[in-house]
Amino acid sequence: MDWTLAIDRHRDALVRMVAALLVMAGGGEAMPRHVRTGIWRVLRPAEAAFRRLVVVVKVVLKIEARTRVSRGGPVPVIAGDSQDVPRVPAFALFDARKSFKPRSAWRGRKPQPNIRFFDDVQVFEPVVVVSPDDAVSAAQLMRRLQALQVALGDVPKQARRLARWEAKREVGRAQTGKYIAPIRPGKPPGHRDRGRHPVDFVLKDCHALALYALHDPPDTG
Repeated sequence: MDWTLAIDRHRDALVRMVAALLVMAGGGEAMPRHVRTGIWRVLRPAEAAFRRLVVVVKVVLKIEARTRVSRGGPVPVIAGDSQDVPRVPAFALFDARKSFKPRSAWRGRKPQPNIRFFDDVQVFEPVVVVSPDDAVSAAQLMRRLQALQVALGDVPKQARRLARWEAKREVGRAQTGKYIAPIRPGKPPGHRDRGRHPVDFVLKDCHALALYALHDPPDTG
């Protein structure tokens, strides 16, 4: 398999999708509800696909964690740096864990009878009608979208971050016996069985590539 070709092809596809999502978002802190919903439906599987692509790069390039050397000395402050420009959050390299809390199966009436008296004062709250055109906050959406855009600009850097995080978690596993892998078992986040958007096919391919790289590491030496 040509791993370089596979990595570049899927990365380029994700870059184009993120660029299209940024155009849809418009860069504002608020947007219509239906626009935000449409972006989330593409952003979640795109994030999951990129996480798996980072795993593939780490395995193929055999990237390992390195010990950082502290050089000391004062850190110069550059005008217009982090003090003036909002910092883009780091991309989340680990899948969100699945919740196995049992859900309440009862959705109907309450078991006790609804008894009312004539002297009861009932207050009816007004019904809030949700419109798809309502303006809603998109601050969290924009942060995650920007984080993915920056991470796509330097995939090997994200692979080195993943290697450092995995090294830390290996130490934690030696102490507590617990370990959380970057890819959760089962279907990836944002997976849709009947998805027809291009991101669904990219996620499917990246997930298969990551599993193949993890279980049958390629010989790139």
